[in-house]
Amino acid sequence: MTTFLTATRAGVLALLCLVLTACNQTAVSGYDPKPSKSVTDQRKAKIEASRKRAKAATAKRKATFLAKREAAREKARSRNSAKSSSSRKKVAKKGKRKTVRKTARKSTKRANRKVAKVQRKVGKTSVSKKKRVKQKTAAFVGGRSKGITKNAPWGCVPGRLKRVLDQVSQKYGRVIVNSTNRSRSRNRMVGGKKRSYHIGCRAVDFRVAGSNKGLSRFLRNHPSVGGFKRYAAGFYHIDTGPRRTW
Repeated sequence: MTTFLTATRAGVLALLCLVLTACNQTAVSGYDPKPSKSVTDQRKAKIEASRKRAKAATAKRKATFLAKREAAREKARSRNSAKSSSSRKKVAKKGKRKTVRKTARKSTKRANRKVAKVQRKVGKTSVSKKKRVKQKTAAFVGGRSKGITKNAPWGCVPGRLKRVLDQVSQKYGRVIVNSTNRSRSRNRMVGGKKRSYHIGCRAVDFRVAGSNKGLSRFLRNHPSVGGFKRYAAGFYHIDTGPRRTW
């Protein structure tokens, strides 16, 4: 009986030893403290590939941007060159016109000097005096006409406005002067502006008894007229201020 128990105990111990040995081997073989080299290499390869793709995309975007910028600069250069050539042509044309005008003025002056010289030799007193000989243009009148009806102070009116009204009376008919000089109270009474040119007798309001076709254009372009306005009632305003219309 004792021998049987001893043999049984020995067998159980041997079985336990075998089980423990098998478990130990399984645990050791399943644990790997370092990852396999193949997995690390794969990760590195993926990272490197993503970096290459990012660099390629950045280079492509940069190349596209540079190409667009160069195209825009080329377009601007061509546009500027076209503008500069056009401006050069305009300047050349303007210079040519100026040269032609200057030549015409010089030839006119030479002709006038010749006429004056001949008239002095003949003995005409109107030319022997030191007076300039001018051509009669739209802005020049040799004398004063009497086709002006003065219903307002006339002696204080500037000479340049009187000459304009003389020209108007010769070209369009009798001029009827309605208003020239105003006091401040009178100006307020008629509704004039605070800084009206009528205060100080530097403006004239008038109307024309004859045909006024083309009169507005004549006054607007006249070199001696500063401010110009045509009222609805048919009156015209001219003054010695800066050139303007309203």
